[in-house]
Amino acid sequence: MMARHSCVVLALLLLLVEVSRFGEGASNPGFVARITRTGLDYARQYGVATLTRELSTMSLPDFSGKFKAGLLGNVHYDFYRLRLQHFDIRNLDLSLLPGHGLKATLSNNLSVSGKWKVKKGIVKLEGTFDLRVDGIFISVSLNLGKNPSGRPTASMTHCNSSIHHVDIDISGNLSWILNLFNEKIANKFKAIMQQKICKYVEESITSHLNPYLQTLPVTLMIDEVAGIDYSLIDAPQVTSQGLDTPFKGEFFSRSRRSPVPFDAPAMEIPQEHDRMVYFAVSEYVFNTASLMYHQAGRMNFTLREEHIEQLRNQSTISRLRGQLSNPSCQTSKSTSLLRVLSCFSSSSLLILLQTPLDSMLHLHTNSFRAVVPRLARLYPNMKMELEGSPESAPVLMFSPGNVNFMPVVTIQAFVLLPNSLERKPLFQLRASTNVSATINVASSRITGSVNPGSQLKLELKHSNVGHFNVQLMEAFFNYYATHTIYPILNAKLEKGFPLPLPRDTFLNSLVLQIHKNFLLLGANID
Repeated sequence: MMARHSCVVLALLLLLVEVSRFGEGASNPGFVARITRTGLDYARQYGVATLTRELSTMSLPDFSGKFKAGLLGNVHYDFYRLRLQHFDIRNLDLSLLPGHGLKATLSNNLSVSGKWKVKKGIVKLEGTFDLRVDGIFISVSLNLGKNPSGRPTASMTHCNSSIHHVDIDISGNLSWILNLFNEKIANKFKAIMQQKICKYVEESITSHLNPYLQTLPVTLMIDEVAGIDYSLIDAPQVTSQGLDTPFKGEFFSRSRRSPVPFDAPAMEIPQEHDRMVYFAVSEYVFNTASLMYHQAGRMNFTLREEHIEQLRNQSTISRLRGQLSNPSCQTSKSTSLLRVLSCFSSSSLLILLQTPLDSMLHLHTNSFRAVVPRLARLYPNMKMELEGSPESAPVLMFSPGNVNFMPVVTIQAFVLLPNSLERKPLFQLRASTNVSATINVASSRITGSVNPGSQLKLELKHSNVGHFNVQLMEAFFNYYATHTIYPILNAKLEKGFPLPLPRDTFLNSLVLQIHKNFLLLGANID
């Protein structure tokens, strides 16, 4: 029966695990989940609700013993079919033990009814009983840690229990005989309960909580390219103000996992306590994702005339968005902001090369006559092809109130020789820009927008068709970045993506802050 009293402890630990899904050097976390004292109060309410639900459906074990009845000798009795009739949970409290773990205390009263029977030789008596237990007190201290696989662990470091008073009322055939030994039976029941409470709590932690914790995955496969490692890098850290849980928060390649060539920066998380929970997401998380997708070639793109034809068939930007969204650009509940940005960097040139509706550009050499004079003379009216790839993985940088990234893309132009599969390199450009983004949070979604005015800079790296005025092409690209890429990207970012919340968990009163090296999201839990 007393195993159920550990539900408050289990409820608290399960809440911490669910919500968590947390110096210098490689040991810095990429993601930290913080539960404040306000969050612990929610956990207390959650524990009361869980314990109430469990107690209302619990089955109680039989209780037996014996007493000495004068000349009759030892008489054995059994109390069975016990049913919990009433319980009153009072003074449930959860407190922090800085540097160690958590402490849960509980006091309650309960009443139980059932049947009894006594057998001595051929004599058998039976009846019913009512039992009332007043002043049950339980105090349990838990130490939170982690195992070598990076999963959380819990161990009981201290347990104390006491019962103030037990009263039993026995009725039935010759029940007065048992009532003569009422006090002995009640004290026996009290002693057994006090002896077993802490044992049942420890067994519950060993047989229920820790096995559950060991089933929690420490990696999540995002797609066929990458996964994310959210194993614990250290044990949960308990302070006087809350509990911080540090996670690795690192993207990795599914085909070949290798060490990330940079460390997570230290996050100086402010001591915010107005909300129940806080999530600190380091720029390290975004940049390891950028690295993985860049190494996998998912940021590379090829632009051909058929892509321009697709653009030509669209009469409005809204219809254009749907056609340009290739499968890898589709968002889902697990799509990250970085995936959206990375994917659109792969499509940006395709969008940029759409000219005004009254002056459609073809990916032909003649279309570039004004910008590259020799091109049309050397290769008259031939199809072209553009290949682009980032020189390195784009790096997102967080500073107070700002998010910036500076993509640098190499663009190689080719001419496709007629009646041949051969293509010849024409020129190579280096495109760079400094993009500033705004990130917002509404309900359970993170949204963003790209600030206008970021200028795309082009540099001619190499040319097989002579020198030409890069500034003319730069103006052309910037015009379409302003009128096409930014509106489409902002429409995409305005939809945002959902936060990775536990099942049946909803956030409200959200607040988002951008600090040096990380985002900080605070929220209350419904």
